[in-house]
Amino acid sequence: MGYPIIAYILFVGVILPWVEGQFPRVCTDRDSLRDKICCPTPKGFTIECGYDGDRGKCQELTIRDWTSSYSHYRPFQMHDERHNWPRALYHKVCKCNANYVGYDCSKCAFGYYGSTCTQKKNLIRRNFLSLTAEEKDRYMRYVNISKYSVSDFVVASTPYKEINKTVMEGGDPKPFFYNVTNYDLFMWMHYYAARDTILTHNITESDIDFAHEGQGFPSWHRLYLLAWERTLQEIGGDEEFALPFWDWTENTTRCDPAICSKELLGVTDQVTGIVRGKYLNDWNVLCTSEQTHDLTRPCNPTDTRAGLKRNTDEKGYDMTFPTKTEVNFALRFETFDLPPYNKSSSCSFRNILEGYASTETGRHHFDVHDLHNRVHIVLGGEMADVPSASNDPIFALHHAFVDRIYEKWLRKFNKDANVLSTNDAPIGHNRDDVIVPLFPVYTHQQMFKKSFEFGYDYQDVDEKGEN
Repeated sequence: MGYPIIAYILFVGVILPWVEGQFPRVCTDRDSLRDKICCPTPKGFTIECGYDGDRGKCQELTIRDWTSSYSHYRPFQMHDERHNWPRALYHKVCKCNANYVGYDCSKCAFGYYGSTCTQKKNLIRRNFLSLTAEEKDRYMRYVNISKYSVSDFVVASTPYKEINKTVMEGGDPKPFFYNVTNYDLFMWMHYYAARDTILTHNITESDIDFAHEGQGFPSWHRLYLLAWERTLQEIGGDEEFALPFWDWTENTTRCDPAICSKELLGVTDQVTGIVRGKYLNDWNVLCTSEQTHDLTRPCNPTDTRAGLKRNTDEKGYDMTFPTKTEVNFALRFETFDLPPYNKSSSCSFRNILEGYASTETGRHHFDVHDLHNRVHIVLGGEMADVPSASNDPIFALHHAFVDRIYEKWLRKFNKDANVLSTNDAPIGHNRDDVIVPLFPVYTHQQMFKKSFEFGYDYQDVDEKGEN
């Protein structure tokens, strides 16, 4: 598949007794784990990384060091294996040439297709409501297949010292890794980026999130959606497929029945809160707060719960979906972000978009949950629990619309990555920080570009960001 795929870390067991992560199956053999090298030979080639076809080369991986020179540095972060991801697992990886990507350089960069990755095209992401019945069903079919098709990545949730001891003694580490489906792989990625730091003795540090509450929120989710879109293209054998978006400004207090129907994204049982529908009757969820004991221990990917949940009409929330006026208010702000570049920022486009600053004043307040955040809360269920929100297949449609707003801002003000802070954003959110945990690595700087760079456009958005 032509997209960056997810990998996670093994960290030194004396500091953090657990290792969580998803790794390319081909890189979880004894030799790869012992040597810290993930440079597979792609199919059709004889040298690692396709070097004999000039696709790439196995090279040392270098990333920024997280030190006290960063204003959001905290000592506990050094005990979180994500701080130096992915070097805690692999020291050498494939460095791909031209438009080739992937952990073995066998795939094409976003927006490129063909056997030599030289065919460029722009796909149009359209409003879900404007799709034909067949096109809506196609999205659901591809998502459904992803829930049952096995990924070429595996998941670990095991004490590192046990894996390390087995490898060093010449044993087989494969029993420590679990197979996951393609859908659950992406669910795990969101959980892994958003979860708290898990320390010893059921202690957590919650002041950390690699995907939210910081200036990297839009660029993190842009890369996530690109990877997910390419996955669905591969699953469906359909390189013309583009993710649709859900314009929630056309809703009031509940999901539009044209989307949340039995034939599509399901109908919520008003007694149990369980979502029922053609594709969702047997939908299992994982990594919810109750399954991870409120994040005091890692998620077991084999521990799933039957039934996707959303709010019932009687849940008690009096919130409504954000309006077009509120979206337009956010788009008035030319400043992308301001210190401290986290959820406390005021008068920044990013924090208004994410939902921690008011769509009336632009100011941050501790009880403000607008735009992006408010949609999660109104829908409820898994969507209201940040790490496990992507259990719900409506998640991608919601975030495609958030990405559309981000794209309108990029075009309207014609900004580039120079607006991003280099040292004063939270861990994982600085301009040159890698986007944890997609693999091969991308930085926020690389994702701070207009959508044309990645081979997609949005319905009804012109080059100046206007409708």
